Amino acid sequence: MTSSNLKKKDFVKAFWRTFSMGASWEFSKQLGVGYAYAMTPLLEKIFKDKPDKLKESLKRNTEFFNVSNFCSSSIMGITASMEEKYAVDDDFDPTTISSIKASLMGPLSAIGDSLMMSTWRIICTSIAAAFALKGNVLGPLLFILAYNIPCTLIRWYGLKYGYTMGVSFFDKLSSSDIIGKLSHYSSILGMIVIGAMTSSYVVMKTPVSFGKGGAKLSLQSDVFNQIIPGLLPLVATFIMYKLLKKGVSVGWIILGTFVLGVICSYFHLLSV
Repeated sequence: MTSSNLKKKDFVKAFWRTFSMGASWEFSKQLGVGYAYAMTPLLEKIFKDKPDKLKESLKRNTEFFNVSNFCSSSIMGITASMEEKYAVDDDFDPTTISSIKASLMGPLSAIGDSLMMSTWRIICTSIAAAFALKGNVLGPLLFILAYNIPCTLIRWYGLKYGYTMGVSFFDKLSSSDIIGKLSHYSSILGMIVIGAMTSSYVVMKTPVSFGKGGAKLSLQSDVFNQIIPGLLPLVATFIMYKLLKKGVSVGWIILGTFVLGVICSYFHLLSV
């Protein structure tokens, strides 16, 4: 790989953009558009003389993305190193970039949510609340500093070391078959993560039942759940996936889902 054209000022621009990543959150891609916005200063520098690859990369980086916001910079650093590799090597498979991103979302979200959101934030809140209950102005100030300083440091050093480790990591693997295996297993892990997210985010069940009294048969618990728990959300997800593959726009799918949901709810065919 040739020497990097990325400078500290490029990473500083990307770093500041991570703070507004959640502003563009939406259901179909969640943080995807915000992620591409934060990556733009780096991608414009990497593909400075390659407009076609820049367009391709920007589109790739708007794909579905969801992770604890302050952990996103670590993935950004790794992504930047891989995009650099793709910029100078036409044989590099760009789908590997998406696979690595998807495989890292789950682990980093688990670390970010459990360590910072569910643990450190609660500790900061309890300490700050003790001051606030006594009317001490240090309460809110202590919370703001104690919680946000570590998160900000994670953002910066995650971006810095994610990029540095990504470059050296893929330089060592570029001449071996490990990169192909890594891509393959990352794709599998990414699909597992997406499957788990489908089970958590898509909520759908039916209140339909047959019979009365002790002979009452619930379609949801006695039939669907016996086949596979979460069967209806799985079927709905595959239907939407099929529609997307056929080129149906996300807007029409959302509108159709809304209308169908209202109708099924009115006739007591579906519930949440």
